Amino acid sequence: MEDHQAMSILREEERLLQAYFTHIAETGLGDLKPYPIRFFSFWILGVLMALAVVDLLFTRKIRHRIVHTVILVAGLGVHGSFAHQEAVRVGRTQDYAPDQPIKFSHQMHAGENEIDGCYCHFTADFSLSGGIPSNNVCLNCHSVIRNGTLSGSFEINKIHRAEKLGQAIRWVRIHKLPDHSFFSHAQHVNVAGLDCSECHGAVEEMHIVRQVEDLSMGWCINCHRETNVPFLENEYYKSFWALHEQAKAGAVDSITASRLGGLKCMKCHY
Repeated sequence: MEDHQAMSILREEERLLQAYFTHIAETGLGDLKPYPIRFFSFWILGVLMALAVVDLLFTRKIRHRIVHTVILVAGLGVHGSFAHQEAVRVGRTQDYAPDQPIKFSHQMHAGENEIDGCYCHFTADFSLSGGIPSNNVCLNCHSVIRNGTLSGSFEINKIHRAEKLGQAIRWVRIHKLPDHSFFSHAQHVNVAGLDCSECHGAVEEMHIVRQVEDLSMGWCINCHRETNVPFLENEYYKSFWALHEQAKAGAVDSITASRLGGLKCMKCHY
C-alpha cells in the first residue's frame, strides 16, 4: 500500500476502475490461455531439421557435421515425444462436454429433484450399455410438467414436438470406449454394485455433463487392482471355489477384481 500513497487518480479513472472490478466480480477472470510452446517448438525444429538436411546434402555451408547431428537428433527426439503423446491420447476425450439438442440439466434432475439415474438409463442393470432414454421416458414426467425452472417451456416443447413427428431426440453420446474394448454396465452396476459417479463423476452437480475420467486402459486396470468386490455374498462369483474357501478360512480379507480375472487381456479384448 505504501507504493500507492503518493498516487492520485481522476474521477473518470475511478469510475472506470469500479466498472472494471464490477465486471470481473460478475463474470470472473476467465481462463488463462497457454502460450502455444509445443506448436512453435514443433515447427521451428522441423524447419531447422529441413535446413540441416539440405545443408548436409547440397549446400554444405556448415563444415562441422556435429551441428547437423545435434539438430537432427534433438528434432527427432522432440517430434518423437510429441508423436508418442498424441498417439496415447488417440480416442480419449476427457472433459468432452458437447451441446445437446435439448438443454437437459443433470444438476436439476439428478441433483435437486433426486431422480435416480437408473430411472432414465434403465438398461444399465442388465445390459452392456447404460442406454439413452427414449421420448416416452421423458414424457412420463413432462406430459404433466410443461414448464422448466431454468428454460420455461421452450426446451420441454422440443420433446413434445419430436413425439408428434415420431422422431427420437438425437442426444450426443459423451462416453465411448474404443470398439476393440468390451465393457458391460450390468457387470459393473448390478454385479459389482458400483455407483455411477465412480466412472461418470458427480453428474448431479453438472448442468452440462462432461467426461470426467480419461477412460484409458491404465485407469481401468488401476480400478480393478484397488476396488474390492462384494464376493462372498454375490451369487455371480459362486464358481470361484478356491477363493471362497480361502475367504471363509480367513486367508484373504478382501478380494479385488484383479483376483477374479480383471487383469486378463481376453476379458476386455477377446
